[in-house]
Amino acid sequence: MQHVRREYERGQRDGDDDHQEQMGFDEAASGDEYRPSPVGTAYFIAWGVEELLGIDQVQQLVQHAEKDGKPDAADPITCHLCDKPITVTREEVVHVGLALREVRHPGASVPTELQFPVWTHDECGHTRVWAWSQLTLERRRRGLPITTADLPPKQHRRGRTPPVEDYYVFTVPENSPPVFYIQPGEAHRHGLLGFRADRLSDGLPALDLSREEPRALPEWSIAADRAGLLYIERKGPGRWYQPPTPWAPPSEWMAAAHYHGAAIFLTAPAGSIPTAKFDAGARSNLSDLLAVGRNDLLFGAVMTVTGIAGEKTDR
Repeated sequence: MQHVRREYERGQRDGDDDHQEQMGFDEAASGDEYRPSPVGTAYFIAWGVEELLGIDQVQQLVQHAEKDGKPDAADPITCHLCDKPITVTREEVVHVGLALREVRHPGASVPTELQFPVWTHDECGHTRVWAWSQLTLERRRRGLPITTADLPPKQHRRGRTPPVEDYYVFTVPENSPPVFYIQPGEAHRHGLLGFRADRLSDGLPALDLSREEPRALPEWSIAADRAGLLYIERKGPGRWYQPPTPWAPPSEWMAAAHYHGAAIFLTAPAGSIPTAKFDAGARSNLSDLLAVGRNDLLFGAVMTVTGIAGEKTDR
């Protein structure tokens, strides 16, 4: 498989900045397999698609493919990474993702998010949840026709200027696992929609703290040892985020994580909490994130914390 995530984020053919944000997997990972019958085509649904659409709409997409993915179909299924038709009856595997695009209507205070299914042949690469500019950039990299206005703003090489480090906060609420919040120090190249698409593709659900509790995701874990927290990983794809040096939570945070065996991990786009609060050393109670969650830009879950009870952790 081609390393889609790494290549479109680097954009080296265009002279763009080759720095990518630390969080996320190198390659867009495949999600669950959906097989409508014991024989025939297998559909791999990218992580985040069912999160956005729900199982009923995912099944409707597959039914649509079974109907229109035939050689004589009036409205054929087309691969978004090669522009050739996908003949479902001749494919062992078809990948299903989504592209998110914002459209501004006159008089509306906020843009409307539109969602488009993204189909790909197995040999063309795994699909995922894309921001529209991410998909456009990947199509250009593959030599496919695009609309130039849909590309992200051009990035220039930094030279020797290091990237801005990400911010992080540790808090210990009452009667719940401790909270670990990470906020990127720099804005996502593809904007808020790109951050949202990446987190959904990684397998992190959006979270509205004003309406719901974080759900437990046993496939995610935070590794720790006596030096602090080492990295965050998801079973299967591997390490999702690793800082240059271990994070050093306060002793009361580590004690709470040891007691619960877990922590609530949260992340949101750059600027979600004003960086002046971080720079001043102020401890945020994360109330700033309530509005972020209502806009579907806060992501997180309850994750197991491993390595703080004496077991060895592989760095």
